[in-house]
Amino acid sequence: MRTKTDFVTNSSSTAFIITNKTKRVLDVVKFVEENPQLVQQFIEEYDYVGDPRFTQAKMLESARENNKKLKPGTNYIVFGDEQGTIIGQVFDYVLRDGGDSESFHWRFCEYLR
Repeated sequence: MRTKTDFVTNSSSTAFIITNKTKRVLDVVKFVEENPQLVQQFIEEYDYVGDPRFTQAKMLESARENNKKLKPGTNYIVFGDEQGTIIGQVFDYVLRDGGDSESFHWRFCEYLR
């Protein structure tokens, strides 16, 4: 279990670079659909096992409510736990380590924070 040591009450949103590796416009919903391991990683690392707020279904619902287009190439996207959304809370922590999937590459963008 990892502890959230970087959370403060006045935390700001966190910026990420998400690269859409395809030639089509995709969106955050597609990103969440393609990466169900992200919510599972969050649950396990931050000890939310059994918490009904953090499921893939809830993550998809939050993605639909906070959807953004992801054009081919580099996209700067901002999410944070202070937004009060499931997607903001999960992304604020698990996207920091960076990663890859079939259609996307993502990494933390510290200088935009």
